[in-house]
Amino acid sequence: MYDKDSLIRYFHDFSQKINRKRLMSRLETLANFERPQTSPAQERAAEYTFSLLKEDGFTNPELLKFPADGKTVYQDKIMPLLWDVSKAVLSSAATGEVYADYEANPFAIVAGSTATPPEGIYTQVITETQLLSGEDAAGALVLLSPGTRPCNTVLRPLLDLGAIGFVSDYLSGRYQTPDACQWVNGCTDAGDWHVTLEDRDFIGFSVSPKVGAKLRALADKGNCNVHVISDARRYSGEISVVTGLIPGKSEKEFWIVAHLYEPLLNDDSTGVTAAVEIARMIRDTVQTEYSIRVVFAHELYGFAAYASYRGDYLGNQVVGGCNLDDLASCQPGKLLLVPAGEAVPFHGNEILKQCFESMQEVVPGLQLDSCGQYYDDLALGDPTVGVPMTWLMGKGSLWHNSAQCEKDYIDPEIFFRTTAFAAAYIFACADTPAGTVTIRRTPPAAEKHSPVRDYATQIVFARNSCGFPFSLAKIPHRKRPVLPDGVLYGPFANVLANMDGKKNMAQIILETEGERHTELKDSQIMQYLNRLNVLEKYGYLTAVKRPAITENEIISALKELGITPDNILLVHASTTKCGFVQGGSETIVNAIRKTAGTALFTTFTNPYIYLGGPYKVWNYRPFSSDNIKAVWTGGAGRYLLENVPDAVRSRHVTHSWTGVGALAHACLDSHGPADPPCGETSPMAKALELNGKVLYFGSGLAPSTFLHYLEDQLRLAYLDSAICKVKEADGRLKTVLIERHLPGHREFYTLDAEHGKFFTKAIAAGLEVKTVPLGIGKLQLIDLRQFYEVGMKLLKAEPDLLLCDSEKCVFCSKYRQKR
Repeated sequence: MYDKDSLIRYFHDFSQKINRKRLMSRLETLANFERPQTSPAQERAAEYTFSLLKEDGFTNPELLKFPADGKTVYQDKIMPLLWDVSKAVLSSAATGEVYADYEANPFAIVAGSTATPPEGIYTQVITETQLLSGEDAAGALVLLSPGTRPCNTVLRPLLDLGAIGFVSDYLSGRYQTPDACQWVNGCTDAGDWHVTLEDRDFIGFSVSPKVGAKLRALADKGNCNVHVISDARRYSGEISVVTGLIPGKSEKEFWIVAHLYEPLLNDDSTGVTAAVEIARMIRDTVQTEYSIRVVFAHELYGFAAYASYRGDYLGNQVVGGCNLDDLASCQPGKLLLVPAGEAVPFHGNEILKQCFESMQEVVPGLQLDSCGQYYDDLALGDPTVGVPMTWLMGKGSLWHNSAQCEKDYIDPEIFFRTTAFAAAYIFACADTPAGTVTIRRTPPAAEKHSPVRDYATQIVFARNSCGFPFSLAKIPHRKRPVLPDGVLYGPFANVLANMDGKKNMAQIILETEGERHTELKDSQIMQYLNRLNVLEKYGYLTAVKRPAITENEIISALKELGITPDNILLVHASTTKCGFVQGGSETIVNAIRKTAGTALFTTFTNPYIYLGGPYKVWNYRPFSSDNIKAVWTGGAGRYLLENVPDAVRSRHVTHSWTGVGALAHACLDSHGPADPPCGETSPMAKALELNGKVLYFGSGLAPSTFLHYLEDQLRLAYLDSAICKVKEADGRLKTVLIERHLPGHREFYTLDAEHGKFFTKAIAAGLEVKTVPLGIGKLQLIDLRQFYEVGMKLLKAEPDLLLCDSEKCVFCSKYRQKR
């Protein structure tokens, strides 16, 4: 490995060799090509980059074409549809004042937006607050709140609620640059970074904070009528990857990567132009041990396409690489050095640490990340691909802010300094035989034990496909789960990367904790295991070894609890807390149906616009009995609604229950749409009359909805009204008032509810909680009559017993008696 003096000498040598004037000229030219953010502009940027490789004498430079059809998949990344626009204007319908104009500012329209009729459309702008307060969004544009970043978790509910799109004045650095606007990317319906064939039409505008404030003031008065015109279009075609080679002594390659197709100076015109300059300077210095290849492509997706083009596993062809996304930075200038994830041994990590330790005096602002990463452009470091990547990232502010397009955004001296540092580092990596460097892998964390970790020792997964799962293209669109840490941005990537089909999950968790310098909680480990089970279901993984809970085991546990065919059960089910259930919700429901006479499951929804006060959350949907996806209380209830023809659902608009069995109608039919959710007509009251029981399948006692029935019986002071929206058969929205609803917080809303105030006192007072283990969890059963008698006695004596004791809880503090 190079010593300190050598590294500093190379830094100074490369500093002198940089063709500064040409580098700045190329930087500005490339950024100008990309600024329109359309696919034709991106192709011109690729062609310009290709011309730079030819001009600088790269060996066999290539301009490769890959499908951009919104459906082709590389390494589980769905390739984009192409997109173009020439005219997009948002203006006042009354005065003609222009609020957003693509011709004046290319960032004014969000990539992926679609067209209006040629004459445009007239519509209304409503605010996010108005939308979530129940105003009908049909045909409207929604002005997002300043702190709401436009993304799929925002766009999807807007489209579900009938909006045609949005206006956003979200801006990083909004107080520094109030006249700038955000370049919006990654705002799609399906969840990829770009639109695919799975995305619905929408129109999005990005405006400055000043314009946003003006629109918000008009919309708050109900007077924001606008004219929208757009000729934007999505279409299929091809997208380019640009690559070129500097031959070394070995055919094995070291890659310098930077991404095209983002229309900002530092994101990533600096990386592309610096990479070309660095490769040229190294070629003109000496022939390195490894060949040097530059690869310029669409971030994440294009690199996956190129890697697939080269072969499923590239570790025999490529020794590693360095990513130069955001190489320059704002003043005062900081360069973050990000090591590659450790699953693939990489001598570049050791050289990166040496550069950090040796060059802080000549390159001020160096920072070394505490652990290796698998970020977007480092994702090729996944062992199934085999190209570990480090990242040299200039840390600055104004992420995706249009101020990045201003010439003075880049400090040339900082850019030249970081380019010279990158050249010295890349030269050291490319000229050092990997076998001559001792690679130090972080040891696993110290062994720990818990029921979850001991369970994980019984599980072994093997990877089936090349590349990190990301788009989840194998899973039907509306069934795709959200993977932990965005897959690439936290410990979940390490978990996937460390799988080899031999190590059990407890070992992999310890390796991950060691690499990430963190300790994972049992709840986090269970979340990871549950998501791995989903990936296994759809073929991304193979379960080499995994205990599975069967239907017969569940039936045996239910019988051990004393459940018989004449029982009526209120069921709270967590399908994952006991471990992997073969068949999931279907198996649980079938086992309960075969054991109990009648079973009622929660199918609660969230149509609130007021719940003891304004209630604004993004999972708001007006109640519609046919919108099964709006049910938020678990998979068992949704399974019943989707798959069991004889299932009966109560009519309540927030707290419906769905049941099967002989007495389902008797328990559910009287529960009116706007009755108090837990009052005398509720399924809980009917189950109590019929001597029912409550079954907690793995959930613990936290989801004890029956306690709300006791609150309702006592008319406790903190019950309050709710206002909800209901979608009628003709699509119109109706407002519904519900009395004695359930606002605020309760102390038993915790994972450890059985050890909380209420259940501690209730058990001491004689409440029997029957418990039977199942897998790593447990089934619990409470007789409703006893629950009612013990609970009512306790709450009559202490009406605030169900409230928490935290002084930070505004709701509970308001109603809690002073003791």
